[in-house]
Amino acid sequence: MTDTPPISQSELPPLTQYDWRSFGTLHIGANAIGAAICIFYFNYLAPAGAYFSIYTNCVIPILIAVCLITIGFSLQFRWEKKLMAYIHAVQNGVEIPDTVRLSAQLRILNLPYISAGISVTMWAVASVLMFLIRLTLRPRNEMLMDALMQSLRILSGTLISGVVTGTIILFVMETLCRKLRPYFFTVGSMINTPGAYHLKLRVRMLITFFLTSIFPLGLMAHLFYHKAAAMALSDSQDVVQGMFNLTAFISAIGISGSIVLSRHFALSIVDPIREIENAMIRVEQGDLTVSVRVRSNDEIGLMAENFNKMVEVLRERYRIRQSLDMAMEVQQNLLPKTIPQINGIDISGACHYCDETGGDFFDVYVPDLSCPDRFSVVVGDVSDHGIPSALIMTTARALLRMRSSMSGDVSQMISDVNRQLCRDVEDSGRFMTLFYGEVDRAELCLRWVNAGHDPAFLLEPDSGEIHELKGVGMALGVMSEAPYVQYERQIAPGQILVIGTDGIWETHNPEGEMFGKERLKAVLRNSREASAARIQENIMTAADQFRGLSETEDDKTLVVIKILEADTCNFLS
Repeated sequence: MTDTPPISQSELPPLTQYDWRSFGTLHIGANAIGAAICIFYFNYLAPAGAYFSIYTNCVIPILIAVCLITIGFSLQFRWEKKLMAYIHAVQNGVEIPDTVRLSAQLRILNLPYISAGISVTMWAVASVLMFLIRLTLRPRNEMLMDALMQSLRILSGTLISGVVTGTIILFVMETLCRKLRPYFFTVGSMINTPGAYHLKLRVRMLITFFLTSIFPLGLMAHLFYHKAAAMALSDSQDVVQGMFNLTAFISAIGISGSIVLSRHFALSIVDPIREIENAMIRVEQGDLTVSVRVRSNDEIGLMAENFNKMVEVLRERYRIRQSLDMAMEVQQNLLPKTIPQINGIDISGACHYCDETGGDFFDVYVPDLSCPDRFSVVVGDVSDHGIPSALIMTTARALLRMRSSMSGDVSQMISDVNRQLCRDVEDSGRFMTLFYGEVDRAELCLRWVNAGHDPAFLLEPDSGEIHELKGVGMALGVMSEAPYVQYERQIAPGQILVIGTDGIWETHNPEGEMFGKERLKAVLRNSREASAARIQENIMTAADQFRGLSETEDDKTLVVIKILEADTCNFLS
């Protein structure tokens, strides 16, 4: 996800004629301010000489401002025409080529800088022309050095006006363009647009601080120095009154400029951050459909774009979470909801996953309904855990149920299931250990196949001795032609068969010690008089208490089968 999500037509901000007229108003106002600074500078701070006072101090700055406004309007009209044509195409759903879109994106991003650069360049050209005019048309009785100094004052004053004008255009134009930019970036990233200029926030802060603080104070200091020198040659009352008037003028201009620049600087920071803050509140309340508009390619724009990417990641994780919840529900439904009711048999089983889904499973079912005293019990453990293991478990369960309904002994059935499972998982690198048992209550016989699984436990009720039902066999899904051996032994009333997965005895406590099989056997011996459900619960509880506050590392599955007298019925669910 490297791009921001597409913006729909309804999400684009509405545009009015006022938005377009704002560009022209900006050029008029900014150049008018520059002309006012020029006039003020030449009349009060650095007079260019009495001979040039009328032209240099008033007429020429006004003519320059008019020329610059005309040039600005001309350029603005050309830019506005292209911008309006592009926005009109977007509003009408016209398919725009990538090259045209990239060109338009560069134009809207660079427009403030180009406009400010053109304005400063024009003022610089005007300052050079005024410098040459003043130097060329100097009076005959004026010394060349004096004329040069007066010309340099003209040059510096005009350049100062140009810098102030360009800065105003840059900041205000940046604010005006923010409303248009969503039309140019309906798809794609504004931040990564190649060839686009941008000012870092700290640079903007320095420029704003200079123009609103240092620059007015510098003019004030220059004014006081100039007037202090004039007090020796003029009436002090007039000098004081003039100083007061000029101080008020500079203060008014400084405060007005500070308000304008600070407002637009704040708009470029406060409004986007407030929008992001409101969006964060909505995300906190659970609304993952929210997004914020990226209006700039600076740090604030990067923050907005990263926020949108974060929300997209949250949406994706939420979808994954929903899928996991659904997969967990499906997998839980595959576990036996009802244990078969078999005369003389007490059965209980449980499966606890460490994640939403896992690879452990157990199953208890009657393959042939014509033989209700014969049932199958299966405990499997797929390598690793999570959704891939759950899918393999689901496949193995279906294969086992289907194959157990056909003819053949237990070893043949497991061989056929292994052969098919190998085809399904050969590229995944996963496998499954399995204990498959077939209990015949009528014949008091247990037949089993162990496919790489830990041995089951068979408890003798009188002596407390526990036999391990081992077996030779490879885990399913490793080798398609692996051989499996069926084992068989007699069972008797009172015996308890326990089949589990390694997640129980490999449970670790906070000190790193394992629960182990000996602790499991001890719990089994102490609970042998209880029901199968109570035995299963006691073993699981003991393992959980041993784990303490440690994190659950693996799935845990346990099936307990207690052989009862033949006339005893079990009704467990």
